[in-house]
Amino acid sequence: MYGYLTLCAPEEKQRRAVRCGVKPICGVRFYEVYVQRSRSRFVEKRRLRRAARLMERAGVRRALFPEGFSETGLFESCGVQAAQDGYLRTVMAAEIARRMMDAQGFAPTETCVALIGDAMTPALRRTLMELALRVRYTLLSAGGGGGESCSVLRREYGVSVLRNAGEEQLRRADVVLTFGKASPCGKEGCLWLPFGEVTKAEGYENALRRVTCLASPAIEAALPDGCSRSALLSVLLELGAVRPNELEVAEVGERRHVLQDQPAE
Repeated sequence: MYGYLTLCAPEEKQRRAVRCGVKPICGVRFYEVYVQRSRSRFVEKRRLRRAARLMERAGVRRALFPEGFSETGLFESCGVQAAQDGYLRTVMAAEIARRMMDAQGFAPTETCVALIGDAMTPALRRTLMELALRVRYTLLSAGGGGGESCSVLRREYGVSVLRNAGEEQLRRADVVLTFGKASPCGKEGCLWLPFGEVTKAEGYENALRRVTCLASPAIEAALPDGCSRSALLSVLLELGAVRPNELEVAEVGERRHVLQDQPAE
């Protein structure tokens, strides 16, 4: 079960300073813990520790926290991690890439895209199948995998993908998507879109600082205010309560242009 932390204002009247219940969202039941905030920092942290222990006893391993919540460490010490939006990003990777390419002025018919992963995962395969149809050149480096997908692209769609691309070939890429533990490799100033565990790399700039998705009107109406919206949609998507075709990418983080040889601060 996933957890859900709700913070109440100090002046709100509550039966107890810390209490728990069940919060249904789009058919998914979240273990909700209410914590009444306090003007005393010491008292508030004590209440948050109690909330963390309640989630731990309930078997919660991941939880949704209010936007900008800074005390996740108290929950991590009890084995409760903050839910992230990684699953949402990987499922929507192809659409996110297209939006970023449009925003940066990359013409699909002239763009070389590289997809790099340490293995041929379902997310990487899905992104390859969607993106290779819309760009001119596609390079794939997925730990030797991807043969079947490349065959399908060639046989059914007439799309040629360079499989098992080496480092020299990958350095021709204008846009680089990385999955799993793979690091980026592309031409200087390329657009790097990380969808895996590696989000920082020397000489490359992470272009996905922010991704905002919109859901269908019925789902939007059911989403509560306060928590991290992207993390919540990611959880609902992972659990099957929301389908990919019910989401669309509304906004992606703006890319800052930084010189490659600029010294680190």
